[in-house]
This record gives sequence, C-alpha cells and structure tokens, in this order.
Amino acid sequence: MTQPILAEIRTYWEELRGGRLMPLRSEIDPREMSSFLEVCFVLERTMDTQIRFRLAGLEISDIMGMEVRGMTLRSLISPDARDQFDAQIDAVFETPEIQEYKLVAQERDAPELVGNMLILPLKSETGETDRAIGCLSTQGIVGTPPRRFRVTELQRTSLLTGLSETDRHIQPAPETASFAEAQAPYQAQAPHPYLRVVK
Repeated sequence: MTQPILAEIRTYWEELRGGRLMPLRSEIDPREMSSFLEVCFVLERTMDTQIRFRLAGLEISDIMGMEVRGMTLRSLISPDARDQFDAQIDAVFETPEIQEYKLVAQERDAPELVGNMLILPLKSETGETDRAIGCLSTQGIVGTPPRRFRVTELQRTSLLTGLSETDRHIQPAPETASFAEAQAPYQAQAPHPYLRVVK
C-alpha cells in the first residue's frame, strides 16, 4: 500500500472477508467507513459489463466537477487510454483479483495531479462478483475539473492464488510540449520566434 488511506480500506475489507474469498456486498456499512468515506466509492458491474459508480465520496466528485453516481469508472481515464483500462479492470470481477493503480493527470495548462486507486471485489448473496469497493487518493492541485488520468502502474493480486504481479507504465503519458523546436533555415532580418465523485 503506497498510501495510508489505501491501507485503511484494505484492512476494513480484509476484516469483513474473514478468511473467505471476498466479503459480501451486504456487509459494507458506510457508518464504519467515516475516516475514508470522502475518497471511497462502490462500483457495480451491470448486465452489459459496464462498471459504474453506485456511490462515491465528495473528493471524487470534486475531481470530475460533477456528481459521478451512475457514471462509468472509465470516465476518470483519458479517452485514448480507456480501451486498455477496460481490459484490465474486468479482471477484478472475473478472476477475481485486487487491483491497485498508480495514476497521473497531465493535461495541458493544468497542474500535475497524481493518484492511487485501490479496487476490492465483493460478492452478492447469489454468488456473483458484481460489486467492488475502493478509493481514489490524490496528491496535488485539482485545478479545473474534470481531471482525467493515465495509468502508470498496476499491481494485481489474484484472490485464488494470492500471487501478485506489477505492470509498469502500461499507459504512458503523452509527450508534453518542450522548448526545443526544429531549426529553421536562416533568413536575414527575420524575427526570432519566441519561444496549463453517492448512492
């Protein structure tokens, strides 16, 4: 766990789990989550395999600049990185597994915002893995929302085997503008070009 808040919610999930594969979704009690509720969320995997927010803390809504209830989890991700994110996140429900993401938002004319996201699966009373609990903890200035992230690292832990693996820089950040530019042919007297988250 790279952030204390992630360790806290992981401990809560493990206590509910009690040696089983995963806790039941009905065992989640918001009253026991007061210390991390503002960065916490509950996800639902729908019949069409969309993963949507059922509940989300205020800090997540602040990052998006809107109420996120009913929105897809992929809405937090940069559009050109969403297909790969979708392929990874499905394993939370299908393997099943725990996933911890390292994220970065680097939009033009906006301060860099880094984050850590933890996702922990939950089972229904009928035996389906169709819910998950998690949290998104960020460091930096949110700036003007919405902020959208790229994945720089993903740690996956199978609940069946207990084995973990880490994929680094699976969605590298786009190239950022620099001060360097191609050298133009010399022209006499030519001006020199001068070089920013519920129920």
